[in-house]
Amino acid sequence: METRRKVFHLFALLLWLPPLYLFPGWLLTLLFVIVIVMNLITLLRLWEDRLRPYYLFVYKLERRRNYSKPGIQALWANLGIFLSFLLFGRESALVAVVVLAVGDAFASVVGMRYGRRRIGERSIEGSLAFFFSTLLVLALLIGLWKALLVSFFSALVELLPLRLDDNFTVPIVAGLVYYVIK
Repeated sequence: METRRKVFHLFALLLWLPPLYLFPGWLLTLLFVIVIVMNLITLLRLWEDRLRPYYLFVYKLERRRNYSKPGIQALWANLGIFLSFLLFGRESALVAVVVLAVGDAFASVVGMRYGRRRIGERSIEGSLAFFFSTLLVLALLIGLWKALLVSFFSALVELLPLRLDDNFTVPIVAGLVYYVIK
């Protein structure tokens, strides 16, 4: 189940790449607002009876612990990417999407399967998978040294037991680090 969730997570987040690359700023902002409003509608379970097939789909991909707040992690991810775009610009938001999509997917799958050494709820093995997967992908896109820094700080934030959801903090940190070093 978790692997299926993470594959969906990976591809759903990567859907942000074409709009971030192609859309004018006003249209991209409007799209972010629409998606975040949809996330809030899901989280608050508005129109659950009218949107039954949609909610069934959401619950099928949701973790059991989040059934009481469906779509909460999608909301955090979209808010983090949007904030990265607003604060650091389009290029940083593109990097943030790649880091969150690739890193989070690999960290979860590897951490759940091979994770032995833990820091809180996270495993060192999952964090290393986060780091190396984002490093490999980002090196092709932004160069090795920038990729190394973005991957390191993003993996560190993903590993730390922060009170905020890593779907929110990772894209902001990735966007910030890239903004500072580009």
